[in-house]
Amino acid sequence: MKKESIKRFLLEVPEDIWERWKNTIPRTISLNKALIELLKKEGEKNEK
Repeated sequence: MKKESIKRFLLEVPEDIWERWKNTIPRTISLNKALIELLKKEGEKNEK
């Protein structure tokens, strides 16, 4: 299995924006996973 490289960074987001987004994510999904999925979708959309 190929080991993925990981990019880590500090994310600064206005609290109201973060709270509105965070509240749309089901508690069964980690915020990290939800953010990764959002980034994947945006990347795919921009490739077209």
